[in-house]
Amino acid sequence: MKRALQRLTTGLGSVLLLSSSLHADSTISATFKHAYSANAGWLNLRPDQPASPNGVVFGGSFLSGHAFGVNVGWIDFGDGSPANGFAYQNDSATDYGVNHDGAGNLGGMAYGANVGWINFGWAAPVSPNRPRVNLLTGAFSGYAYSVNLGWINLGGGSLVTTAMRVTDSDSDGIDDAWERSHFPDLTTATAASDTDKDGVGDLAEYRAGTEPDDATDYLKVASTTFSGGNTQATVTFTSDPSRLYRIETCDDLVNWQNSAHGTFAPDPGTTTTRIVTWTGNDRRFIRAVAVKPLP
Repeated sequence: MKRALQRLTTGLGSVLLLSSSLHADSTISATFKHAYSANAGWLNLRPDQPASPNGVVFGGSFLSGHAFGVNVGWIDFGDGSPANGFAYQNDSATDYGVNHDGAGNLGGMAYGANVGWINFGWAAPVSPNRPRVNLLTGAFSGYAYSVNLGWINLGGGSLVTTAMRVTDSDSDGIDDAWERSHFPDLTTATAASDTDKDGVGDLAEYRAGTEPDDATDYLKVASTTFSGGNTQATVTFTSDPSRLYRIETCDDLVNWQNSAHGTFAPDPGTTTTRIVTWTGNDRRFIRAVAVKPLP
């Protein structure tokens, strides 16, 4: 059987960057905005928007803003300005707040003048009760813990963020917090730089969630297996838990179409495998596309 020409390529999804310096409106859903504590009742993470204090903002590496409970008053999730630029250290009265590891797991501390500290990092990321956010749907789950309030339930479908807000103050397409976590400043990485000289630019590394200083770490296809008379391919590509993915196909390298898989979360581990099928033309180009969650 004549083997059809088949090519596997990688691609990068587009990213919408919203600067939090332009506005501080909450990213929390106007409808699904509550956590619950048996000892304190409902806690509103989007109170009185857009009035001050601002509601909670879910960011790429940390949260900020305030929740409000009728029985406990204001709860501060962080001021949006961690000292190192990418994560609250929670080691002082001026550098505290709730962090986000990029893969959905929450950590760090919130604070309420009437209730004290609320711990979001009490359990390992693998714990089913660890506070986390589903990067596909924005739904919160798990429990935070307060010595004075007990367990605070973030799940049950009553709390959702509609976006993951990031700041790009130098307009290079790269989230400031991600830049500061990988580089000494905001000027080293640009839309055109390639720090590790692996042929994948720093902007592309950010979009794919790969390490810009590791020449072996970039979005790539690890293996492919063809079957079904060249109408099916089993595709394995490198992946990261902080990103979502699409598999796109075309027969001309121009008109790319999303596969039946849609946008999906990666498999556990460092690679993801999907089976892609097609009909008709015996030539098929396929690419894996990294997508920033909750744009």
